[in-house]
Amino acid sequence: MASANRRNRRANGMKGSTVRKALESGTPLNSLYALIPENRRAALDRFVRYFGLSPAKLHEALVRERS
Repeated sequence: MASANRRNRRANGMKGSTVRKALESGTPLNSLYALIPENRRAALDRFVRYFGLSPAKLHEALVRERS
């Protein structure tokens, strides 16, 4: 039986093959960020803050990777 976390991840389109393609792309950070649904990005910002980083630094890294 799959865990609730695994069921949610699959329901959100974060299948192993999708994540693998994102990691192997030219812009892996942006590709992975694009897999996160809009309604869960606030939770990601809280997660980033938990580790003492600022969400602004995450967004700066996303912009830097694009250029």
